[in-house]
Amino acid sequence: MYIRRILDVNLGPVKHAEIHAGFDNNMNPKPIVMVGKNGSGKSTVISNIVDAFYEIAGDQYSNVTHRNNYDGHTFYKTISSYQIYNGKAFLLSCIEFDNDIKYVYKAGRLTKPEFERLSGIQTIINDWDDQGGKKHVLDNDKQKTDEAFLKSIICYMGPERYEKPAWVGKPYYNELDYHFSVLPRYIGELQNSISMVNVGKTNLCWLLDIIADSRTDIDEDEDKCNGKIIPVHTNIDDALAMTKARKNVEKVLSAILGFDVYFGLYLRIARGQRFYIKRVCDNSIVSPTLDSLSTGQLALFNIFATIIRYADNNDMSNSVNLDEITGIVVIDEIDLHLHTELQKKVLPRLIKMFPKIQFVITTHSPLFLLGMRDAFGEDGFDVFQMPEGLRIDVERFDEFNKAYDYFADTELHQAQIREAINKVLSDKPLIITEGATDWKHLSAAYNDLSKRKEYSHIFTGLDFDFLEYESTNSTEKIDMGNSALVAMCESFSKMHQKRKMIFIADRDHEKTNNKMGVAGKHYKSWGNNVYSFLLPVPISRKDTPEICIEHLYSDDEIKTEHEENGIMRRLYMGNEFDTNGYSKTLKRWCEKRSICGPDKIAIIEGSEGEKVINLESDEEVNYALPKMVFAKCVLKKEKGFEHFDFSNFLPVFEIIKEIVSED
Repeated sequence: MYIRRILDVNLGPVKHAEIHAGFDNNMNPKPIVMVGKNGSGKSTVISNIVDAFYEIAGDQYSNVTHRNNYDGHTFYKTISSYQIYNGKAFLLSCIEFDNDIKYVYKAGRLTKPEFERLSGIQTIINDWDDQGGKKHVLDNDKQKTDEAFLKSIICYMGPERYEKPAWVGKPYYNELDYHFSVLPRYIGELQNSISMVNVGKTNLCWLLDIIADSRTDIDEDEDKCNGKIIPVHTNIDDALAMTKARKNVEKVLSAILGFDVYFGLYLRIARGQRFYIKRVCDNSIVSPTLDSLSTGQLALFNIFATIIRYADNNDMSNSVNLDEITGIVVIDEIDLHLHTELQKKVLPRLIKMFPKIQFVITTHSPLFLLGMRDAFGEDGFDVFQMPEGLRIDVERFDEFNKAYDYFADTELHQAQIREAINKVLSDKPLIITEGATDWKHLSAAYNDLSKRKEYSHIFTGLDFDFLEYESTNSTEKIDMGNSALVAMCESFSKMHQKRKMIFIADRDHEKTNNKMGVAGKHYKSWGNNVYSFLLPVPISRKDTPEICIEHLYSDDEIKTEHEENGIMRRLYMGNEFDTNGYSKTLKRWCEKRSICGPDKIAIIEGSEGEKVINLESDEEVNYALPKMVFAKCVLKKEKGFEHFDFSNFLPVFEIIKEIVSED
C-alpha cells in the first residue's frame, strides 16, 4: 500500500494543500519530503497520515485501537474544531491510497455535496454529519488491510522516538526481560506496532535472534583420520540466508559509522553485555553495546533496523532482500539528533537502500536535502513546501537559502560590520545597538531628554556617536542581531580599540543576556575598550523583564496608530490575544500564536510574518505595523507620536555616562 494523494483544507495552518505522490520509471515510490518553518503544518499533516493508519488497521485488528463504551474505540487523533483554520467553518483531510482505500477526517460545518466537490471523492457515506466531526475509512476490507499491514511495513517514527542513554538507571526505564521472538502471536492481532517508540531493547533482542539464526552447530568429522570440523544439524541454505539477514543490519550500522563492522556474541561466562560490535578490518571492538553509540548514531540505527525487523516479522525472507521490502514509513523531524555528516551523507544512502518503501519525511535540514539530491538526483524525490504544499526544488527551500546565506556570508557579514564601524571617523565613544530600530529610539530619546534642564547632570559633557545603520534599503545595510552583537564583542575585545565601543542588547534572549551582562553590575567590560550592557528594566516591566527596546514606552504609546495607504496600523502586544491568537475584543487574529496569551508582552509587528488580520473580512490585510516604521515615526515625531515619554530611557544614558567616564 502506498499513499497516492493527500488533500488538506483548513487544517491548522494549512489553508489548502494537495500533495500527489510520485513514482519512478520502475513504479517505485519517490520519497516525500515536507519542509517549512515551525508552525507551517508539517506535523499536522503527518498526524493525519498516522491517524489514517490506525483507523484502517483498527477496522481489522483487535489490538490496534483502544476500545471504549461509546463509539467502539478511542481515536488516536481526536476530532477537534480547534484545528480549523481561523475564520473558516470546517476542516477536511483526505488521504487516498493506491489500493483505493480512502481516509476522510472532517470537523465543522461541511455538507456532503461540498465535500465531494472539494475532494473529488464520490463514494457514498451514509452517516455523513453536515455540522459535526466525523472520520470515515472508505473501500476497506480485510484482504486490502492484510496486504498492507501483514505483507508490507506501515510505520510512524515521531520526534518522541528517544532511546535510553547508557547512564540512565534501571528504575527509570522499562526493560524487556525476554526476547520479542518468544512472545505469543494471536490471530486477528497486528504484530508490528504502528508507532515506533523506545525500540532499542526490542531491536537488541531481535539482533540476538538473527545472530543466533546465522550460527551453525559444528562437530568433528566422524572420520577421525582427517580431524575436520563440519556443520551438523544445520540446513546450509537457511544458514546462508540468515547470514545475509545479519549482514544487511551490519550494512546499516557500517554506513552510519563510516567503516565495516560485524556483530558478535560474548561467551555466556563473560560479565556484562552479551552483544558486541567489531571492526571487520582488525577485529577491534567498536562498541560493547548499542547503547554506547552516540545519540545520533543510535537514533539512526534504530530507524532502519526497525524497518528490517518489521519486514522480518511479516516474512523472514524480507530481511534477506532489502530492496524487496515494501510499505510506508513516516518520519517526523528526520534530522533529529543527527550531526551534519549523518544528515547529508549517511541518511540519504540509508533511505536509498529501501527503494520500495514510500518514505514520508519532515525536516528542517538543508544539508539533508542536498544529500538527497546527491543520492537520488533532481527528480528522484519530491520536496513540498508547507503550508501551501507546493512542490519545490531544493534551492527554493526557504531554510536552505537562509542556511546557505548564513554559511556563505558569515565572513562577509563581519567585514561589512567592521567597515560600517570604521566609517564613523571619530574618536568619540561609539554606541552599537542590537537592531536597526534601536538606535533610532535612543536618538529620539537623546534629542528629547538632553534638552531638559533637570537631566543636565547626565547629558552635560556626554558626547558619543551612534552606529547608524539600516537593515534594508541603505548603503549601510547590515544585520546586527543578538548573535552578531555577541560575536562583535568577542572579536573587537581581542585587540585594543582607540575609542570606547559600547554594545547595547535587548533582554529577550537568555543566552545573550548571560553573555552581554554581568549579574549585579550595570555593564560588562570585555577589555580593550569594549563594553556591553542590557537594556535596564523599567519599574513598570519588573514582572516581565524579558524586554526589547519598545518596552521602554508605555503600552498605550506602543499601540499608537499610524495610517498607511488608508489603513490604520500599529504594533500589537501578545497579551491582547488569547493562546489561540484570537482577540474577541479586537475581532482580530495573530498569525504567530506562540507569542500570544494573557501573560505575554512580546511585540507583534508586521515585517516578520507576524500578521494581524480581521477575521470578519475576506481581505487578508495585515494591521500590524513594522517596527522600523514605528521607530521612524517616533524619531520624526509624526502625527500621534509627538509627545512620547522617554523617561524610561534615562538609565540607558546613565550607564553610557558611567562607561564613558571610566578611566
